[in-house]
Amino acid sequence: MMLKQVQHDLQHTLTKLNIFVQNTVMRLIADKNIPFLKGVLDPFFDVEYYSGSEITSEIVRSADALIIRTRTICDSNLLSGSNVKFIGSATIGFDHIDTNYCANNNITWVNAPGCNSAGVQQWVATALIHWADLNSTNLSGLTIGVVGVGNVGKKVVDLARVLGMKVLCCDPPRKRNEDLTDYVDFETVLRESDIITFHVPLNYEGVDRTFHMLNHHSIALCKPNVYIVNSSRGEVLNTEGLISFLESNPNAQVALDVWENEPNLSVELLRKTIIATPHIAGYSLEGKVMGTKMVIDSLSQFFNLGISPWLPSPNPLVEKIKLTNPTNIAAAIKSTYNILGDDLRNTFESFENLRNNYNYRRDFSGHTVDLYSKYSDYLKKIGFSVRTE
Repeated sequence: MMLKQVQHDLQHTLTKLNIFVQNTVMRLIADKNIPFLKGVLDPFFDVEYYSGSEITSEIVRSADALIIRTRTICDSNLLSGSNVKFIGSATIGFDHIDTNYCANNNITWVNAPGCNSAGVQQWVATALIHWADLNSTNLSGLTIGVVGVGNVGKKVVDLARVLGMKVLCCDPPRKRNEDLTDYVDFETVLRESDIITFHVPLNYEGVDRTFHMLNHHSIALCKPNVYIVNSSRGEVLNTEGLISFLESNPNAQVALDVWENEPNLSVELLRKTIIATPHIAGYSLEGKVMGTKMVIDSLSQFFNLGISPWLPSPNPLVEKIKLTNPTNIAAAIKSTYNILGDDLRNTFESFENLRNNYNYRRDFSGHTVDLYSKYSDYLKKIGFSVRTE
């Protein structure tokens, strides 16, 4: 009789413990389009996957953590009244996160700075070469203004120098804080550049405001045949001002990967581009692995999961692509990525579908060239791997 009572009490205790464990399992809401994420955190969380635009305040109310992309706006509208303690964005930018709200509500947030810098460098490289081919122009000797010289901008500077271009670096915060005397102001870039490429965060206010930094007034300083390239944030350029400038200067050209009011971009502006892609400049396999890794590592450290440092298995996921001896640097770059294959101009209504179902390309680091190639030293400087055997 006593044994039966002990067994009954033990079963009752185990049942209560099971209910307690079930009720204390942490809940994670994740963007279903973040690659390599599914299954990794399921042993530690009750994980629910949604597309970024589907994540609502009702969905996150009882969540402990979010893993998102730029499509999920993390502000008071989403987070108020929730249990969220951690937000991880597998993106280079963080203007979709209200950092002040997070600070005031004890929410830790992280992003993945620099994760996609090599992919953006590759996109810019092919955009430059396509423009040069289209206009029968040699890039060597031309002046390029690089606006924003952070993780991405530095790689673009390296690229431009390998291509023989004169580089004007413009980064007011770095110039001010690091006393970079060779950096120039934005007006100098506008007046002197044959090509201008933007790699800035989106700031709506303050001395370093970048919202509409290229507008009706500032763009008027540009050369009439300038080539404008933007892969940072769509709101850095004023759409109406850019359209007006292009209409008044038929020799000016533009390549865009980012747009105001994505995914509802201006069809009028789209039709005036020579390259139009759906915010995929940084979408390389290597960049996506790194973005996911950085967020998982931060989440693991925050919740003490013990899975950091994390890498997808197997690693590497795929072998590097071996290039035969390229005939020149431009040929090597073009062989890694056909930028027109991602052109939006005939499929703009599929913006989100193209972005969410993108076939991730390999960036320069995913390609190898022979050590003894005439161009191996130059290609190595912009991220290509060099084969020694």
